[in-house]
Amino acid sequence: HTQYLTVRNLGEYRRLGTTIDDALGEAFDKTAKLLGLGYPGGPMIEELAKKGDEKRFVLPKPILNRGGSNLSFAGLKTSILRIKEFIKTDRDKRDLAASFQKTVISILYKKTKKAIEQHTQLYPRNKTLVVAGGVAANKQIRMVLKKLCEEENFKIYFPDFKVCTDNAAMIALAGLERYKKKRYDKHNFEVNPRWQLDSKAKFLKGAG
Repeated sequence: HTQYLTVRNLGEYRRLGTTIDDALGEAFDKTAKLLGLGYPGGPMIEELAKKGDEKRFVLPKPILNRGGSNLSFAGLKTSILRIKEFIKTDRDKRDLAASFQKTVISILYKKTKKAIEQHTQLYPRNKTLVVAGGVAANKQIRMVLKKLCEEENFKIYFPDFKVCTDNAAMIALAGLERYKKKRYDKHNFEVNPRWQLDSKAKFLKGAG
């Protein structure tokens, strides 16, 4: 999943925006696979991008100027798939990786700025952004989001690099925080692979 959430307390979430199709991490992994790289794809894309020409390939930025802070990455992935047949050399791979990363960063900058605006309208005194998940390990993404938060007078926090890609650690920590507050579950609920953190949020087709 990729989403923007306002967090009021443990278990109290309000969704501001979400992906309507692929998650960003999935887009990184699938792009890496198309380029013949390994898994997870994020670190390899980032490494290749360091030596590539980010202006060589012009890639789409789906719903960039609409949909609030909702995101879409399926079209970007499809564009990579179409370009793949023209990727013949290591230089081509580096350039496509750099162009992909630049496109993702520009999308995240604009959509995060929109989410910050939405959040500020709801809670003007709470000016904190927490970036979590595997993509939070990308140094270029960190740098751009730090710059955005400086512009918006927001504080920003990232997990340590070593836990950014470990969903098990994130889940365990959430469980520990619930345990501390004696919020125990009876485990009498049905399994739902698309369980939304914000129970009142409208389900979007394809969104996790």
